[in-house]
Amino acid sequence: MTRSVTIPADDGIYPGVDEESYHHDPTSLSVSGAKLLLPPSCPAKFRHMRDNPQPPRRVFDFGHLAHRMVLGAGSEFTVLDPAVHGLKKDGQVADNPRATSTWKSAEAEARREGRIPVSVEEWEFAEQMAEKVRAHPQARELFTDGQPELALYHRDPETGVRLRGRLDWLRNDGDIVDYKTCQSAEPGEIERAFHKYGYHMQAAWYLDMVTALGLAESPRFLFVAQEKAPPYEVTVVEYDQDAIAIGRERNREAIRLYAELCERGEWPSYTSETITISLPAWAAKPGIDTAAADLINQLEGITA
Repeated sequence: MTRSVTIPADDGIYPGVDEESYHHDPTSLSVSGAKLLLPPSCPAKFRHMRDNPQPPRRVFDFGHLAHRMVLGAGSEFTVLDPAVHGLKKDGQVADNPRATSTWKSAEAEARREGRIPVSVEEWEFAEQMAEKVRAHPQARELFTDGQPELALYHRDPETGVRLRGRLDWLRNDGDIVDYKTCQSAEPGEIERAFHKYGYHMQAAWYLDMVTALGLAESPRFLFVAQEKAPPYEVTVVEYDQDAIAIGRERNREAIRLYAELCERGEWPSYTSETITISLPAWAAKPGIDTAAADLINQLEGITA
């Protein structure tokens, strides 16, 4: 079943905007879209992603489930049990329950109803993750008051571009909390992964939207990062002001580019020119292939 997409007509803050309406909105720009417009992506990839919604992926399904368990709001789910949906013709549980026709049929039916199919095991994992968040003193405190899953809409005064954002959690004091599942919550790994995914742009985007809509004067943006494997460790993260400033600059660049491309009706690729490349800096250093040269000399000595 395809849900009807309802996009709020007026700018402001809206609870209860379903994910399909939010993500399939061609009339506004999200921070995810802003990141796709800029290198290392390109406008052509942004346009393709906008016009061709991505098929479901299990990794995203589990992320939605963990969000639902932690925030208490979000997508709807159908829980599939191997003992019910993963049986072979002889009535025994299959080695790979997901490969059975009954499981696949139940998955398809759940998707048609607008629900995300997950296994009993995944449901239990997500419950354990939520318990871990509630046991973490700082993370638990961040989620003690406020509202989950709020959609924000605001028109950029410089370009007239309509912007949108979806907050995981808005605290009563105006601070923003974003829940992320990750491979590692170790601080150094978080710094690398967050930079790779441009989360400094997300933080600046949402801070500016909350401020522009008058929801808070000086809000903070905090991430609750949690590992997806036991023991589901949790780290609370906040960007410094330098990172927020850089994120804000990139957001402004993306918004201006989006306005220009909409006016021109063009969505270019990386480049239309033939480019000349060299070796990476590390590969061009003298002596970088010493080990390889030694191996070749050894092999020549053996075959001589």
